[in-house]
Amino acid sequence: MAKRPRPDDRDGDATRPRVPVPPLPDRFFDQYASAPRVGDDPELHDGRTRQSPHIEGRWPTHVYCEWIPTESVAAGLESLVPATASSLVHSPLGAPLPLHVSLSPPLMLATQDRDEFRERVWAAIGDNCRCFSLKFGSADWLANPSQTRAFYVLLAKPSDQLTNLIDATNKACQAMSYPTLDNASFHVSLAWRLPDQTMPDDSADNSDRVQSVVDTLDVKMETVKIKIGRTVYRKDLPA
Repeated sequence: MAKRPRPDDRDGDATRPRVPVPPLPDRFFDQYASAPRVGDDPELHDGRTRQSPHIEGRWPTHVYCEWIPTESVAAGLESLVPATASSLVHSPLGAPLPLHVSLSPPLMLATQDRDEFRERVWAAIGDNCRCFSLKFGSADWLANPSQTRAFYVLLAKPSDQLTNLIDATNKACQAMSYPTLDNASFHVSLAWRLPDQTMPDDSADNSDRVQSVVDTLDVKMETVKIKIGRTVYRKDLPA
């Protein structure tokens, strides 16, 4: 019996224009956050050493503003990633990844503190912190506090709105005796490397190329997120 032709086999289908795939909504990443890897062995974390050791009954927590670059912006950012570093702009399979500006250090919340911490952060932010634009001045390498990794980052220009958000988050952390984000430079991480990896090209020509991309960036921050374990909570900032 002859097979009926499938719709994709019809004459002329090969010439049909491709319909562009729309970008994923930002809430997609909230629902499909990566599964935590339990344990401190660097083999479980691509050679990285955890800044906060895993403790049973504690929940890894992070407060941040998220940025999901458009496809064209992500391509420009990817061009900045040094060849010796691991990209945070795209996954190893080429899928785009959300970027962020941290409003807290990595925290390990006690189980009984989860709800109270979230409520305190939202209350401290209130309605006084509004969405804002963030611009960047340069790109450079920064080491994490434990000196176990170096990050290639976009260094943000001073922002009163971002300072207000960090002050609000610190207020909630201090009230519950958790570490605060102090004397930190505002930045977005694009890539990371281990300390013993080769340093990238820092020639004048490369610096000019990097700066030309950095100068075009103007990021609108509209949402604050709290990730506790695998669960992501969000607060949309008023316009």
